[in-house]
Parts: sequence; structure tokens; C-alpha cells
Amino acid sequence: MLKFRTQGYNGYSLQFSPFIENKIACATSANFGLVGNGRLFILNTGIGPEGVEVERIYDTQDGIFDCSWSEINENQVVTASGDGISNSKLA
Repeated sequence: MLKFRTQGYNGYSLQFSPFIENKIACATSANFGLVGNGRLFILNTGIGPEGVEVERIYDTQDGIFDCSWSEINENQVVTASGDGISNSKLA
């Protein structure tokens, strides 16, 4: 069983890429989403010593509560944050 700890952030959404089978986007928020920053983790579940590796991290000024991969472009993730603004992130 694979595990990944989002140290200091609470997970809210987890989406598998429709293009790359071992890529995952994980939307998180600090302080249970009440106040603070958010972080989008792009994870790779390929074969590695720890099982799950961080490919990229994107920090935001507000908590992220949802994410979804684009079904047209394999390098785009859309996030929804607590301030009501959606942001596109390149993976």
C-alpha cells in the first residue's frame, strides 16, 4: 500500500491523470482550510524506493479544496481555492 504524508497540509482532493497512469494531483490546505496557504502536489507513483515521489509543488496564498486534470492537455491542472478564484497550473 502506497502512502504519502502532506506535512503541514490537509488533503482535500486527489485526482489521477487521464493521460499518465502514475501521475496524481493532490489539493491541500493548511490549518484544515480555515486560514492559511494551500499547496498542490504533483505526485509520481512510479517504481521508486519510497513508492510515491513528489514531482512538483505549487504553493498558493489561499487553501486549495479541489483539483482536476484537463482532458485536452496532459500538462494542465485546474484548482479551486477558498477565495473563489480558479487557477490553472502547469504540471
